[in-house]
Amino acid sequence: MRECLTLIPPDRTTLTLQLAGRAWDTPKIGMVLGALFLLYFLASFTGLFFYEEQIPLVQLVVTILIYTTVMAVVAVINRRRGDSWTTGFGMGLRQLKTIALAPLFYLGALPLLLLTAKASQHLLQYLFGIEPELQDVAKIIAQEPSVLQILYTVMAIVVAPLYEEIMFRGLVFPYFIKQVGLAQGTLLVSALFAVMHFHLPSFAPLLLLSAMLCLIYWRTGSLWASIGVHMIFNAVSVFVLSFEA
Repeated sequence: MRECLTLIPPDRTTLTLQLAGRAWDTPKIGMVLGALFLLYFLASFTGLFFYEEQIPLVQLVVTILIYTTVMAVVAVINRRRGDSWTTGFGMGLRQLKTIALAPLFYLGALPLLLLTAKASQHLLQYLFGIEPELQDVAKIIAQEPSVLQILYTVMAIVVAPLYEEIMFRGLVFPYFIKQVGLAQGTLLVSALFAVMHFHLPSFAPLLLLSAMLCLIYWRTGSLWASIGVHMIFNAVSVFVLSFEA
């Protein structure tokens, strides 16, 4: 396996083929996504059995159960394919050093992310009359400190980036690369990533963030780097929410 970020980097074709070589076949991808959507569908009924004030905690517990179940399915399929976390996702101990590059990647992307977020906000406000509103999770994080708020913060900064990077960049991105190529694959997985957050004001910034995370994974060959950037992005977002609250 290649070393990440060598002095003479591999050419674009080599990098693309290396990620495409990690792609799962359609039945296996369908199995994971099918399990995911089934679990979310079943989870949509949990609100019927609890009081309104219990819903945030219930949603957190259900989300953790979904993440754990899906990751267990991913681990089993990955092992049956004869892959390890190192060969399948670039998440070995040797590749862990790429996470040190995450702050540099984040700082490099920050101006464009801020510009996109502002432009998107103004576009929605002045052309479509849509006022920006926080996501439900963000509203909880923005509340006064509590056990629930702390748990949601840990989820946002640590658990969600790890899970989402494995799902979107680790599984779906290589699959799309193999099917339609690097550029189209990046666009497709980024659109899916943004849509799955179900928050229109965040669509454009998340689309751009995902594209950058895809390119980071493509360039380094390790999910650790994109996980690190994703964690920093969420941590800064949480800090801003807490400061504004």
